[in-house]
Amino acid sequence: MTIIELGDPSSAATAPAPARLRLDHRGVVRWAAAAVAALCAATLTGSAVSGSTVIRPRWSVAFSQTSLADAAGDTVFVQSINVGSQVTAYDLGSGAVRWSKGLPKPRGRMTARVPGALLVPILLEGTVALDPRTGAEKWRLPGDIVSATPETALLRQPDRTLSLVRMADGRPIWSRAIEGDESWAVVGPQRQRIVAATPDGRLQVLRLSDGALLSQGRLENGSGVPVTNGVVAESGLLFVNRMETDRAVVTAYDLDTLRQRWRYAQSATDDIVTGPAARACGVVLCFADGTATVGLDPGTGTIRWRAAGFVDAVLIPGQNRILAGGDDGRYALIDTTTGTVVASLGAGTTVRDSVRSVPAFYLRPVAPDGSRAAAGRINLATGGLQLSGIIEGTGPRGCTAVTDTLICDTKDGRLTVTDVG
Repeated sequence: MTIIELGDPSSAATAPAPARLRLDHRGVVRWAAAAVAALCAATLTGSAVSGSTVIRPRWSVAFSQTSLADAAGDTVFVQSINVGSQVTAYDLGSGAVRWSKGLPKPRGRMTARVPGALLVPILLEGTVALDPRTGAEKWRLPGDIVSATPETALLRQPDRTLSLVRMADGRPIWSRAIEGDESWAVVGPQRQRIVAATPDGRLQVLRLSDGALLSQGRLENGSGVPVTNGVVAESGLLFVNRMETDRAVVTAYDLDTLRQRWRYAQSATDDIVTGPAARACGVVLCFADGTATVGLDPGTGTIRWRAAGFVDAVLIPGQNRILAGGDDGRYALIDTTTGTVVASLGAGTTVRDSVRSVPAFYLRPVAPDGSRAAAGRINLATGGLQLSGIIEGTGPRGCTAVTDTLICDTKDGRLTVTDVG
């Protein structure tokens, strides 16, 4: 589920929807001639992008910078962290408030797993599960969310116990103490294994269904905790991202035995990247070395290709493609087998689908001040763009998509919901 950090619904959360939401009927109006010319001249995939309609938001609501939002199904959930301590559910289509609930010191990001529950971190180390339809509290337990599905939630409790609970009522399925845990990941086919890493370099692999210990081993050099979100699995291998003094390193282990297979490190002369340098990209492992994305053979660590200038890559499942971005804000669709650029999209912003977690739309600015952007659906095989129209410019947190609806942060502190279908 894609989560965007937006503003604060505190003033809107407890009042009836008509009094707090600026509900606009979707309007289609003519854009200025200059913008039309700019759109017709713009190119994303080598052919002209045409279109001149401005699509206005269906509804919007004011926010502060400290709130978070998530979307699932036909509901937009908004969490106020500082003022009012509220979680509010809005109807995606109309903006009407479905429910609003006060919580003690909510913190961190919500996790919506509809129809199971909306999970909200609270207090110092706790999680509350709310019914996504009514806002009623289903359960409240100590611990932070590691992973969740509509049926179960995996919690890391304050005493370093790992517990799998039923989403319906919070009843435990199993619990297991992991001494000195530091980093967690749920990996493997159908995400059925848990990898726990400790500060002294130990790795443990557990079965998600019952918590049974499947294998254990030690990181190379006997120490070093993986970076946040730095443990991934693909094709029976476990890839562990770590940072050394002057470089990022990825080490491959056999997922069943934790036997080390190979190691790859970026050049010490390259810029050091932040976060995990390596991530699964289908037939290759993508490694961002600070100046390029390198395609590594997952089985051997051999370099297959290098895409210079692209430092961030997102896999597009089933298409043998990645969408890669550069430091200059430009994106390109790249073939993962050869590293060849299939299509250059130019400067813009990607919008991820909230359900499939893949790029769905591309926003390209058409006004010098960023106040307008051309929105189009991406053909993930060819990089072609089907233009929907012109929407209001977005803020730094961008947008997420629910089918043909864009939920966006704006520069003037609002959340807008716009139908671009």
